[in-house]
Amino acid sequence: METMKRISLYLKEVFSFNTFIQFYRYVLVGIVSFLTETSLLYWLTDHLNLWYIYSNSIAYIVVFWLNFLLNRFWSFKSKQNLSVQLVMYLVLFVVNLFASNGMLYLLTSVFNVYYLVSKIFAVALVVCWNFIIYKKVIFK
Repeated sequence: METMKRISLYLKEVFSFNTFIQFYRYVLVGIVSFLTETSLLYWLTDHLNLWYIYSNSIAYIVVFWLNFLLNRFWSFKSKQNLSVQLVMYLVLFVVNLFASNGMLYLLTSVFNVYYLVSKIFAVALVVCWNFIIYKKVIFK
C-alpha cells in the first residue's frame, strides 16, 4: 500500500500544472539554445572551416551560460545555492558534450549523415535526460 501512495504522489507531481509550465519554459529555452548552438556550429564549420566536432564543442560552451541562466532563473525559478547548481550543471554539461560529440561523430563520420542532421539527433539524445535531471537534481 505504501508503494501505491508513493507512485500516486509521484504521478501527481509529474502531471502537475507547475511541472507543465516548467517543461514548457524548458522547451522554449531549449529552442533558443538549439537555434543559437546550431547557428554557431554551422558558421564555425562552413565559414571558418573548423572540424564539425571542434565547432560543436565551441558552440556548446558558448550556449552553456545562456542555457544555465535561463533555466535557473526562468524555467525552474530556482532559489537554491548558485555555486552548487553551477558545479552540478557543469558536470552534466561535460557528460552532455561527450554524448553529443560522440553521437555527432558516429552519425556523421561513420554513417555519412550530414553534420547538421546529426546535430538534431544528438540534441534529441541529450534532451531526453536533461529535463528530469534539471528538475529533480540541479534546479530542485
